[in-house]
Amino acid sequence: MRRRLPGIRHPRHPLSLVLGLLLGVGAPAAARAEGPSWERPRVPIEAPAPASIGAFSAMVCAACHPDIAAEWALSTHGHAWTDRQFQAERSKDPAVAWLCDNCHTPVARQQAVLSEATGDVRKPRQTPNAQFDATLREEGITCLTCHWREGGIAAINADAVAPHPLVYAPELRSEDTCTVCHQAVARVGDTLVCTFNTGEEWRQAAPGKTCPECHMPRVTRPMAVGGPVRTGGKHLWPGGLVPKVPWTPAQAAQFADWKPGARIRVVAPPQTQPGAEVLVGVYLEHAGAGHRVPTGDPERYLLVTAEAVDAGGKVLARLTHRAGQVWKWWPKAERVSDNRLSPGESRVFPLRFVRPADGGPVTVRARLEHHRISPENAAHHNLGDYPTMRVVERLETVVGAP
Repeated sequence: MRRRLPGIRHPRHPLSLVLGLLLGVGAPAAARAEGPSWERPRVPIEAPAPASIGAFSAMVCAACHPDIAAEWALSTHGHAWTDRQFQAERSKDPAVAWLCDNCHTPVARQQAVLSEATGDVRKPRQTPNAQFDATLREEGITCLTCHWREGGIAAINADAVAPHPLVYAPELRSEDTCTVCHQAVARVGDTLVCTFNTGEEWRQAAPGKTCPECHMPRVTRPMAVGGPVRTGGKHLWPGGLVPKVPWTPAQAAQFADWKPGARIRVVAPPQTQPGAEVLVGVYLEHAGAGHRVPTGDPERYLLVTAEAVDAGGKVLARLTHRAGQVWKWWPKAERVSDNRLSPGESRVFPLRFVRPADGGPVTVRARLEHHRISPENAAHHNLGDYPTMRVVERLETVVGAP
């Protein structure tokens, strides 16, 4: 049986951050009853490589599935081990790093030492792994993490044919494929806590779609070299689109059809008078995601900025809004506030200014950013040029244009 739990972290600094894909910090003390006091850590996949393939490596899969492998290589899954933010977090508390490893490197041979839970998470039963493959460890969430089955490779099409055994696995399109990692709420003491509540957010939103239906958009193409054209899913798993490593323009273009989970609008009056006060509405809206936005890592937040500028470049008005969680990490991890966007939610912020008496135009510029981690926390972790944010949308409206 495969069991998973996102890794547990132990903050040691007020600016400690929570890890991306599989790490988190849990609910405040008042909400402890919402989740178990502890969940059994995920067990790594201790299984032989499929005999017909002879290896676990994604590089072997890439020989016949190059398009899928290229997408995976850009994804957060493909960077689950090499991610600099993860490595910075992992190094903070080596005694519990094995919990992180069981999710970021879920195949047993990806781990130099295999750890088994005991009554004390800091003292697991550990055994050196003679099958450890350091190269495979670099692949993080590799292909067979999801596609390994005892009888062959898991396939989404029942009539698929391949030179290796296949197992029809319709569950790959189920939300369970994702929530085994993206839903975990637990606390151990005051500082070892975990909150990864996307699965519960999805359940409450009831969007009528499973996670893969959105995060693995349908694409029609040959699934393998020389194979028939079929409909399958892209293996990019886009979310906030903040890359783990800088993308080239060609790599970024692969995400061009992904619609972000939040958007902005600017609504200005059709007519204004010189010298009169003008009220412009800047909207931040949930844009169809099946969960709150941002979700997952509590360090993530949206930042809306807008300003009104006259023809001479003078800023007449400015506003800023942050949507996300705020946590106090030390000496006790507690969520101070949470103003993330809920499904269907729309917020409006007033931007007021006086139009110049000379009748000149005023340009309203609005911007929406998605941040993975704050600049302060990135600096604390010495992440240097690590990508920490992306601009989701820019809008510009002219008030009083000729």
